[in-house]
Amino acid sequence: MTEVKHNGEYYGMYTDAGNAAVNSIVQGAISNDLNWPEIYNSLVELSQCEDFGEALDTVVRELVYDAAGCTGDFYITDEYDGQPDEAQEWESFDPDC
Repeated sequence: MTEVKHNGEYYGMYTDAGNAAVNSIVQGAISNDLNWPEIYNSLVELSQCEDFGEALDTVVRELVYDAAGCTGDFYITDEYDGQPDEAQEWESFDPDC
């Protein structure tokens, strides 16, 4: 994996609105001490919005991983089922598609 370092509020999204949406995910993840699978679920949800399909691009995921302070293996583990876990959603994230 190429090492990508987070720089400010830029997350590799195509628009400022996209970067702001991802920053909301990152800030919520930090505030709520979310783990990588939980953060990834939020990126999946955001990517389903028409204007934010790139939220699952590799560079976005790497920048989010770094900014959220995640450590260890970057790839999703066996505990991730590919579906957002509604029970673990937090109120501060609303992609507002």
